[in-house]
Amino acid sequence: MDLIGYILWFAMFATPILTIPLAWRLMDKKKIYRIILGLLFALLLSFFLYHISLGIIFRDGMGPG
Repeated sequence: MDLIGYILWFAMFATPILTIPLAWRLMDKKKIYRIILGLLFALLLSFFLYHISLGIIFRDGMGPG
């Protein structure tokens, strides 16, 4: 279970790499709006992954146990 928490923790930092190209392909707006929407989606996804990973990592104290 700790491994999942660690994976989600590091995936949190990779979300802009995934969300900006996704927003770029799905929208037909100006370039700046695509980038802003991709960054906002990355922020929300990172926030979600942050809370899940911390909940897993600190459920019984940090580290395997």
